[in-house]
Amino acid sequence: MIASNDRGGQVPKRSPVGPSSRQPTWAEIGIRNAGFLKAQTALVWAWMWAVTRESVGHDPTVEEVAEWFNESSRTAYREKAAFTKAFPMLESPANIFNDPVARAKLADFAKLTDQMAAKKRARRKVPESAVIDVGLLKAPF
Repeated sequence: MIASNDRGGQVPKRSPVGPSSRQPTWAEIGIRNAGFLKAQTALVWAWMWAVTRESVGHDPTVEEVAEWFNESSRTAYREKAAFTKAFPMLESPANIFNDPVARAKLADFAKLTDQMAAKKRARRKVPESAVIDVGLLKAPF
């Protein structure tokens, strides 16, 4: 659309941008709160938490996530701290994975790991594209 300015010229009419025009993504919220690298770490930790939850059948502790992905507890606590900084409004990543698209990505990954012969290798590999897809979902607030 074209609008005219007070001098008689024409300027393109801008569509509204910002929080009122669309819902922010999880990645945007994380980056705003903690910066790019911590937001990325937070989303990877959220993914690891969700995969562990699918395996153990309950909301896992930080130690359970560390054990499932064969990493040290100290590393897992640092990653959890990044999650807390990026998403201070969430007690756990559960709300991120309430989204049907995120659940489907998680189910696809679980199915893939079930099909793999080397389960140990599958547990260690975090699918970056799936984590990015989940991070780009609209946050429901």
